[in-house]
Amino acid sequence: MGTDTCSILLATDLSARGDRALDRALEIARQRRCKLVVLHVIEESPLVERLMARGNREADRETAERALRDIVGEADVPMELVLETGNPVEVIQRTARGRQCDLIVTGVARDETLGRVLLGSTVEKLARESSLPILIVKKRPHRTYQHIVAATDFSEGARQAMNAARAFFPGAQMTLFHAYPTLKADPDLAEVEAARRAAERLADGFIANNLSRAGQAGTRLVLEHGLPEGVVPGYVRSHPADLLVVGTHGLTGLLRTAIGSVAERLIYLTPCDALIVRTMER
Repeated sequence: MGTDTCSILLATDLSARGDRALDRALEIARQRRCKLVVLHVIEESPLVERLMARGNREADRETAERALRDIVGEADVPMELVLETGNPVEVIQRTARGRQCDLIVTGVARDETLGRVLLGSTVEKLARESSLPILIVKKRPHRTYQHIVAATDFSEGARQAMNAARAFFPGAQMTLFHAYPTLKADPDLAEVEAARRAAERLADGFIANNLSRAGQAGTRLVLEHGLPEGVVPGYVRSHPADLLVVGTHGLTGLLRTAIGSVAERLIYLTPCDALIVRTMER
């Protein structure tokens, strides 16, 4: 993931909430000394709406162009502004490939009154389909990422997700977090201890075979009993955590190719930003 040829892509809906993703994308571009591609996609309307609004399309495009320039302002990184019309997910992926981007940055749709974060259909589809890592920005960035929690099931997907996070954010402290369940809903102490020993054996093999750098300063291993969607958000909320890292394919179903199920709940339930890395076949 060198900085000589690669860029990062910010997909923005031009909303005020998108400023958080913009600020984070600018910060990452500065750190990596790479180009930032800022993309806004005007979603195509159904045929009837297009026919009725044909006269307004040029005005809408000019308005979007002005808004795109306004939100960027006088940036201090190399930048390209792109305005396209079409299917947002398809345009985002095509633009990222064409500009040799290695990371897509985007924001959330909105917060509900009870604090729930909605990713929006575009972000959810991107997470399912994109071969590039997706960084979902929830919080306003006040500093570079310093504390990363990588949810792991010790699979190849988890290895790739952790390594991607290391490459993008090499200065951050990383915690590898593994949740180990038991077969029974109400296990006794012996059953919990047996499950922990099994998790420790998996961790030892994973580190020895795949993660030669896992023992370096700044990397921790945490094992906790319970289901991932129960214990991972609790750990993130009670410890310094700027970023949650999840892979989208795993041996145990923790991090699946479809973002749904456990991985989706992890992203919804944790308050910090999230990096989603899809497993690439070796």
